[in-house]
Amino acid sequence: MTTKSWVGVLSLLLGAATVMATVLGSLESLTWAFGLVDNFRFQFFWLAFLSLAGLAWNRHWIPMGVIVVGMLMNLAAIGPYWWGSVTPPATADRLTMVSLNTQAANMDKEAVVEFVRQADADVVFLAEVTALLHEVLERAELDYQAVTGTPAVTPIGLLALSRDPSITGRISNLGASGVPALIMEATIGTTPVEILAFHTSSPVGKTQARDDQLRGAGERVQERDMPMILIGDFNATPYTGSFRDLLDAGLIDAQRGRGVAGSWPAGWGPFKIPIDHALHTPELTSTHFAFGDSAGSDHRSLAVTFALAATG
Repeated sequence: MTTKSWVGVLSLLLGAATVMATVLGSLESLTWAFGLVDNFRFQFFWLAFLSLAGLAWNRHWIPMGVIVVGMLMNLAAIGPYWWGSVTPPATADRLTMVSLNTQAANMDKEAVVEFVRQADADVVFLAEVTALLHEVLERAELDYQAVTGTPAVTPIGLLALSRDPSITGRISNLGASGVPALIMEATIGTTPVEILAFHTSSPVGKTQARDDQLRGAGERVQERDMPMILIGDFNATPYTGSFRDLLDAGLIDAQRGRGVAGSWPAGWGPFKIPIDHALHTPELTSTHFAFGDSAGSDHRSLAVTFALAATG
């Protein structure tokens, strides 16, 4: 076989695998394993594109139609993150938040301390905070003070830090499983804003707990009496059904209109998926959104700046 023929065969196999994975991912409600497959819509889109290029070179026109359908299914999921728009801000007032799943197994505690030290944010939210990390953060001479968090002895806890003493917070929970969540109140200018920061259960093995927690977050949004921000490790991509249901509660994904980028696993190049998120209600907008340093974790950090949204 010639090189061209080998490319044609491999392209056909790649295209078939991509279409099959896309179809299985769309059946995520049947099993958690299909839900994991569904996380890679962005990668499936580009793999289908490469497959089409190889098939076109070999003039294999018939299978191309099926692969195009699969590619368009993935484009429908990721497209809004490319061509979506961001509402302009109404005023110059800003609230900047940084979120990082520190990874409980992360041995480089000093990297996390330095990450917090260098964070130019009003609020820093940390997930998977161990008792040892609590101790290291307390010993460090930081400009940030604890706003709220789970008890220091919690094996995998949550912690919110701020330089602004006016920001207050308390511990709450999400869903029937009662997973801990942090609720904070801050202001953008003179407008009160509620922040819900959390880390959902892993979907590996089962998705019920995670989906229940995201549903609980949506219920909190529907009960709100002020603009609201949700931030943290959702353990779900934008293509997950429970994530889409959460958006339907009246939320905007701050990543939309800014391209497709991933936060986990931190070092996996184009195979990263976006499971760390910042959402907000329509009264707000975001003026900055970026994934950043991992500080030794398997997650990249997330930095988002919020403002009041212009109307009219």
